[in-house]
Amino acid sequence: MKKIVIVLLSLAFIGTTCYAVEKTPKATEPIGAVIETGGVFIGKIVGGIEKATTGEKKITVKSETGETRVFPFEETVQLVDKTFHGLTFNQLKGGENVSVKYSKKGEKEKIESVTVTK
Repeated sequence: MKKIVIVLLSLAFIGTTCYAVEKTPKATEPIGAVIETGGVFIGKIVGGIEKATTGEKKITVKSETGETRVFPFEETVQLVDKTFHGLTFNQLKGGENVSVKYSKKGEKEKIESVTVTK
């Protein structure tokens, strides 16, 4: 009887150690992946800057809460007024209310479209 109990206990011990599953965390994103996010920033234009030496264009927008953001402005940006007429970068004026739709990849922001609302 003792031998049967010992055999059953040893089989139970061996069975539990053979089927033990190691729980390892699994990545939800590929290693090194840069997650792209985006949003809409609404505010007033407080500055449109074009650097003469590099030709780099930037637009500075300040929200009602006082947050100021500077967005790089590229040639591919869709720029329209409230009636959806196309505009150019040079037609933007300080004090105009705008809605800036942007995407963010890592730390770099990119404007997708700018809509002048007033």
